[in-house]
Amino acid sequence: MVKRKTYRTIFFLILVVSRMCVVQASDTTKVNKTRLYMVAGATTLTLAGTYYYLQNVWWNEDKTSFKIDWDMDYRYARNLDKTGHFFGGMITAELFDAAFIWAGVPKKRSIWYAAAAGNVIQTFIELKDAFAPTYGFSLGDWGAGTLGSCIPLLQHYYPKTKAITFKMSYYRHHDYYYQQFPYAQLIDDYMNQTYWLSVSVNDWLPKGSRIEKIWPDFLTIAGGWGTDETLNYYYKGVNLEENKGKGREEFYLSIDVDWRKIIKQRTTFNRVLSYSLNCIKLPMPTVRFAPGTKWYPFYL
Repeated sequence: MVKRKTYRTIFFLILVVSRMCVVQASDTTKVNKTRLYMVAGATTLTLAGTYYYLQNVWWNEDKTSFKIDWDMDYRYARNLDKTGHFFGGMITAELFDAAFIWAGVPKKRSIWYAAAAGNVIQTFIELKDAFAPTYGFSLGDWGAGTLGSCIPLLQHYYPKTKAITFKMSYYRHHDYYYQQFPYAQLIDDYMNQTYWLSVSVNDWLPKGSRIEKIWPDFLTIAGGWGTDETLNYYYKGVNLEENKGKGREEFYLSIDVDWRKIIKQRTTFNRVLSYSLNCIKLPMPTVRFAPGTKWYPFYL
C-alpha cells in the first residue's frame, strides 16, 4: 500500500499543475477550458502512477535525514546519468508545452509554464533522493534536469538552436548488467545507452551558398557519448567504493536524419510524429574515436 507521505507528495504535484491550469483558464478567453482540465487530469494520473512505481522501486527503503551527495554520484556511470536527467527534463518540458498549446494557452506563456513544470518534477525527484539511505540530493542531476527543462525556452527565443536535436539509442551490446540483476531497470543500463547531439547542417549554412544547395536538407551530423563494458566492474558489487568510477567513456561521430525535413509539418499528427522519431537515433554509419578508433556500418 502506498504510504501516507506518498499521498501528500502526489497532492503537492497535482496542486502545482492544477494551479497552472486554473490560472490559464481564468487568464484568457482563448483557452479551451475542457482541454486544459483534460491536461490536468492526465497529468495527475501520470504523476500518481509514476510516483507509485518509483516509491516501490527506488524509494522503498527507510527514510533518513536530508543529505547532499558530493562524491559517489559524480563517479557513477561516468556521469552518463546526468545526460539522462537532461534528456528527461527536456522531454517533460516539451510534452507540457505541447499539451498547454493544445489547450489554447498562448505560446509565450505555455513555454514558461512547461519549463516550470519540468523543473518542479526534477526538483521533486532529487528531494526524494535526498532522504533515501542509498542516495542523496545531487546538484549535478538536478542541474542537468533543470537545464534540459529550459531547452524549449532556449529554442523558442533563439530559433537557430532548433537545428540541434538531442537523441538517444539503446542496444544490448552486453548482457552482464541483466545477468547480475534479474530485476534490472533499463533506465539504469548505462553501458548500453548512447546519447546524441544532432545538428541540422543546412539550418546554419548561408542561404543560397553552393554547399547549402548540395547538402541534403534532411541530413544531419551527430556526435554521441556513452560508456563501454568496463562499467561492469561496478555492477559486480565488489569494492563499490573503488569501482564506482570505472568504465571508459565512448565518443562517436555519425550521420542522422531530421524527420522534420522529411515529414511535412502541416498537421498536428505530423508534427508529433516527427518529434517522436527525432528522439531516437537511427542506425547509421558511425565512427568511434575513443577509446580507440572503430568503424560501424550501422551503429546500434
